[in-house]
Amino acid sequence: MTFTIQLPLNVEQAYLREAQTRGVSVDTLVTDVLVSHIPVPGTEQHPELVEEQGIPVLRTGQPLDLAVVEATLDSLHRDRDFLHLGQS
Repeated sequence: MTFTIQLPLNVEQAYLREAQTRGVSVDTLVTDVLVSHIPVPGTEQHPELVEEQGIPVLRTGQPLDLAVVEATLDSLHRDRDFLHLGQS
């Protein structure tokens, strides 16, 4: 299937950079993204709160956004640094 989509300039540039980083064409990158997020009819995934090792975890069936991962790591690093300040 072939189709044309209009992307905001910043999104287009992000895909171009990522394709270049991976050494693939933009077509290949976008195809990979679409295939990895293919909707499956009749199997809607609903978020589910489960407990793992005593910790509540929200399972959505979707990958974490990179911004969430980065924000979490930044928070952990700040907490670690704060704890180490009082130990010198």
